[in-house]
Amino acid sequence: MNRLVTLSIAALAMTAAALPASAADLGRPITKAPPIAPVPVVNWTGFYVGVGLGGRWTNTDFTNTCLAPDVTGVCIQPSTFDNPSSFDMSGFRASGYVGYNWQIGTWVLGIEGDFGWADNTQVHLGIPGTLAFAVPGITDTAEVRDRWDASLRGRVGFLVTPQFLLYATGGVSWLDKEVTITCDAGAFSVCLVPHSESVSKTMVGWTVGGGIDWMFAPSWVVRAEYRYADYTGDSLTNRFFAITPVDAFDVAVDQKTHTLTVGLSYLFNWGAPVAARY
Repeated sequence: MNRLVTLSIAALAMTAAALPASAADLGRPITKAPPIAPVPVVNWTGFYVGVGLGGRWTNTDFTNTCLAPDVTGVCIQPSTFDNPSSFDMSGFRASGYVGYNWQIGTWVLGIEGDFGWADNTQVHLGIPGTLAFAVPGITDTAEVRDRWDASLRGRVGFLVTPQFLLYATGGVSWLDKEVTITCDAGAFSVCLVPHSESVSKTMVGWTVGGGIDWMFAPSWVVRAEYRYADYTGDSLTNRFFAITPVDAFDVAVDQKTHTLTVGLSYLFNWGAPVAARY
């Protein structure tokens, strides 16, 4: 009996000694592990607007098809010297573009329009097709000038990674073209009376190309793009100096262009689900 009492007293003493430590533990603040930040989901759906800088290279074929046409349609065959003639130009191009994307899994479909300005001009001494050989001192000139261009295209892209989009693009393209012929009727001129005439046309053609878009920050996209455009199905044709039949001649001008653009755009994500926005 005495031994049982002794053991009980010892157990109570041990319990009492442990109580202050437990009470101290209860007074400490309870902290939770920091929440894991959600990983942003990149989504390309939405409206975007951007600006671009780059260059435009043009290949123009100027062909004199008929000299001094008469009322019956009969004409003198132009010479083959410098005919057709190539007017190949290049220049700085600034542009703006707008579009809309629809993301479907790793595919991105879209539509885009752009407008660019590049003032390319080249002047040739002598009017192609009017000379049999190079004439020293010739003062007649043929000038070709390209200014604005625009396009409306579809886009199909594949996401190599959530931020990198490889795409192909194609559609309809427009180009502002101007041809100026000047004939001074001087000692080395092919004209009997002085003339200067300009004709311009908005040529319509097709364009194809491709590029890469990189969303380097939320909603900000940088791109590099190449496009080829062909306007040979809508040549600029004109009869110059028609008021003086002996000086008149017919011209057909065909056009192709190569365009390289580096751009920066902002994606508004208006059409994307809220949970899926970047």
